[in-house]
Amino acid sequence: MRQVRAEETRNALLLAAAQIFDRDGYEGTTLATVSDRAAVSKGALSFHFSSKSALADAVQYVACERSGAELKALDDPGVPALRALGGMVRGLAGRLATDPLTRAGLRLARERGPSLGAAMDCRLAWRAVLRQTVLRAREEGSLRSGAGVESVVDLALALALHQEAVPADRDREAWLTDAWELLLPALASPAFADRLTPTSS
Repeated sequence: MRQVRAEETRNALLLAAAQIFDRDGYEGTTLATVSDRAAVSKGALSFHFSSKSALADAVQYVACERSGAELKALDDPGVPALRALGGMVRGLAGRLATDPLTRAGLRLARERGPSLGAAMDCRLAWRAVLRQTVLRAREEGSLRSGAGVESVVDLALALALHQEAVPADRDREAWLTDAWELLLPALASPAFADRLTPTSS
């Protein structure tokens, strides 16, 4: 029972920290604010996380682990890889729009500088997952000859991080779907063009 309670407290602290880091950034966040937001004593917070740096590390790690696993699960092997890639881009964009933990992990990686790799920098974790799908597209022949794998990965990630480019009065999911449909003919090999139409997905 005590272990369950400790896990619940840790999760509450992670969520509260993510919300504050997402809103105020690393420098603007204090442990007192996090403990107040989580309704947890400062002593309980220090039991789980010895410092603000340790708390930020945990937020980054959990954000990358969860978002990376969710992104990987969106790669449907039953559909052409480029079509699956579009769904992954939309899924990641949706997570960023709705999940403060993912946004906090991304913001912390930017603000805190070089990290220990994909376990702590969600951008690296996402790139690794997206790259596997683009490689699948190349292997199955759906990727246009001459389209560089890294360039396609860059494009997919840039679209997922598109929020600032879309006017506030636009439906962002619809915008992203339209953008991907416009890009598909430039990415797809001619032999796969018919299979990548929306009606065949």
